[in-house]
Amino acid sequence: MKQGVPLGWPGFVATTLVLAGAIVLHAGWLPSLLLLTFGAIVALRVAWRHQRAGRVPAVARLVLFAVLVTVVQASLGNLLGREAGSALLAAMLVLKLLETDTRRDARVVVTIACFLAMCSFLFEQSPLQAVLAMVEIVFAIATIVHLQTLASRDLADRRWRPVPVAVLVGAGRLALWSAPFAAACFLFFPRLAAPLWGAPGDSFTGRTGISDSMEPGALSSLALDDTPAMRVTFDGPVPPAEDRYWRGLVFWWFDGRTWTGAGAYTGFREEPRIEPRAEVIEYEVMLEPTDQRWLFMLDAPLDAPDGAALGGDFQVRRADAVRDVLAYRGRSASRYAMQRELTPAQRFMATSLPPDVNPRARALATSWRDEGLGPREISARALALFNESFIYTLEPPLLARDPVDDFMFVTRAGYCEHYASSFTFLMRAAGVPARVVVGYLGGYYNSAGGYVVVRRADAHAWSEIWLEGEGWVRIDPTASVAPERIADDALAAMANDTAQGWWAQFRQGWDLTGFWWNQAVVQFSALKQQRMLQDFGVERATPERLVGLLLVAGMLALGLAALATSSRWVRTRAEGPLAAWRRLCARLARLGVARHANEGPRDFAARAATALPEFAPALAAVSARFVALRYAAVNDADGAGGNAEFAREARDLERALARRYSRRRRP
Repeated sequence: MKQGVPLGWPGFVATTLVLAGAIVLHAGWLPSLLLLTFGAIVALRVAWRHQRAGRVPAVARLVLFAVLVTVVQASLGNLLGREAGSALLAAMLVLKLLETDTRRDARVVVTIACFLAMCSFLFEQSPLQAVLAMVEIVFAIATIVHLQTLASRDLADRRWRPVPVAVLVGAGRLALWSAPFAAACFLFFPRLAAPLWGAPGDSFTGRTGISDSMEPGALSSLALDDTPAMRVTFDGPVPPAEDRYWRGLVFWWFDGRTWTGAGAYTGFREEPRIEPRAEVIEYEVMLEPTDQRWLFMLDAPLDAPDGAALGGDFQVRRADAVRDVLAYRGRSASRYAMQRELTPAQRFMATSLPPDVNPRARALATSWRDEGLGPREISARALALFNESFIYTLEPPLLARDPVDDFMFVTRAGYCEHYASSFTFLMRAAGVPARVVVGYLGGYYNSAGGYVVVRRADAHAWSEIWLEGEGWVRIDPTASVAPERIADDALAAMANDTAQGWWAQFRQGWDLTGFWWNQAVVQFSALKQQRMLQDFGVERATPERLVGLLLVAGMLALGLAALATSSRWVRTRAEGPLAAWRRLCARLARLGVARHANEGPRDFAARAATALPEFAPALAAVSARFVALRYAAVNDADGAGGNAEFAREARDLERALARRYSRRRRP
């Protein structure tokens, strides 16, 4: 069996770095256990390769294969879907590194690593992700080129020689000249109604941290997460912070600890009824991927965006989960009368409580009702109680079996979900219809872009109680304990611009970059493609016309790249042994000694030496050095330094020929 060219230590290190870079691009979603497993196996392989050349034994590879598949299954819960598929591809690539010992193996690893890097866009499509992927691809191209010049004979050499800057620049130039063709494909490739991928069994339940249930501590984990959840552009003035409640989910059912709402939604089909009492607010939302079906609207939404439905409890849901950045328009009223009439089914759901849970809180609420207090008075009593001695904290203590009792009478410290849950329980125990609403509160104004950024840290929970003649009324019990929670978001833009100075400007500028990227790239849909072509006179972008435009633009882009990378351009711009040799051949051709197409370097140098006898030793030395660098299976120990030395020798000989002979005086 024919053996491949052995892979030296420098080539192995470069290949490993390309593999590691591709896995790092998935670090944002890969579970920690998988990342640690990949890192440990790669580290062990590097240590093994540093000590001895050769592959890891087959038995060890089989054991590690079983370990990786088990870890993928344990971390993601299945072996299907985009997460599991990408994780398995990364695992197989790590296993391939265990047997990488030739240049051919290294090329396979680098090629598959490029595909794995592109798979990262299934999970993250931010401008930073695009830049990192571009860097990874350029380094992969440079590694492929560099593998041809790295020493493989001296396998005992344990030094790592980095990829030369000239090779990196050349790889970057190749990527740059491929950009026009990529732009042509982006602009003119027919847009599909649905992505080509989409397998069942995705393991994530929501990237925002807001799920279809709520229990103590569910939202406090997001308190320090500054990741944008959505960006909102208003058609008119930006509403004040106290009116920026972003409605998401409505929870009806309570089991004593956890609030849920999905079951209520499926059986609850009453028509939403709302009476606006203030000017209608119109806006556009750019929602980041959530892997969930619900949308967030300014409270209270008057209708649902295209492709979504408005439920009787004013939840807005889509048929499909939001797996990519989604833009939609909304209409809302900050002052309203919601659902003035309560049906028996709604009243039952809004007053139901499980028996034998939280007895102390139940008894307290019952005592208020027995005093003859109305719903407004009972609500005021509960808020006053929270304002007496309760603490608002981002690190709430753990609660016992009866969480409402434990929170109200023992710990008295919690986050917004603790207050919303306890308040809603008290209202129901007193006979007042109540429910929990989860979404976001506030958001800071980006003055550079003119829009509001709502972060995951702005996740919030509040309550709604139903009052006779008024309908559902929003009550935020957290404001009774920490009113600065509302005021803080109102002053967020001013604080960022004045107190933080340059950092606030950088943060807003970077977020604006992400906003523009989402609008121009991620949200480049079939509709935007059609509008773009209409500006150029193409009224109807049929698939046939798009394919024709793609072919024309693609051919022009490829022609531009071919012209830029032509042999003349390479001779004048490129560096390296081949470029130096071609420049020397061009000089000899101008002196009347042109190389034949079928003539090798040694034969051509011998013929040139006959015509130029005084340069015979130099020609023989340069041609021998070129053959060693260009065609030998191994390079000299100097690596990239030998290439530079040859380039100097060839340039010196070329200049000597130019000085000795002119164009008019030929030998």
